[in-house]
Amino acid sequence: MKKIHPGRFLKLNMIRLLRLKKGAHQVAIGFSVGLFPSWYPLIGIGPILSLGLTRLFKGAMPAAIFAASLDSFVWPLTFFLNYHTGHFLVTLWRSSSLPASMPKIDIPDWPEDYMQPIHQSHHWRDAGVDFITGAAVNSVIFAIIIYIVIKWVMLKYRIPLLRRLRGKKVHPSASQKD
Repeated sequence: MKKIHPGRFLKLNMIRLLRLKKGAHQVAIGFSVGLFPSWYPLIGIGPILSLGLTRLFKGAMPAAIFAASLDSFVWPLTFFLNYHTGHFLVTLWRSSSLPASMPKIDIPDWPEDYMQPIHQSHHWRDAGVDFITGAAVNSVIFAIIIYIVIKWVMLKYRIPLLRRLRGKKVHPSASQKD
């Protein structure tokens, strides 16, 4: 089996997306819903979930497959964005919901050996809450943004992009508009 270079693979899949007989709406739905699970740590079931969601929302399956294949390249960025967005939102929510002065609570003098694991578990729990909050917010916001951008590109630049990628003249009736 012959290996395909990443640039050639990307070009081939872009041509496939632009040549789809489906309308711009279905391609945009397929791409945005296909990329939706990449915001969550769904080890192994992300591509299957993206195909199921694409079928549920009646999007283009090739667009969802291409978006799901981008997940392996995008996950470090999504992980970073999830944590920092969630941390910002949770900090914002906590600062607005806490009273101005906290009551003084007396904690018995426990040895430091017992207190350290308690502090560490509190820190890890907060990191998980930050991550899940960020993932929920980012997945919805970026799905909407990706849908709008892909639909706009498909409606406005489908034929010129095909011409540029293929290097040939494309007949205008070859693509279908929404």
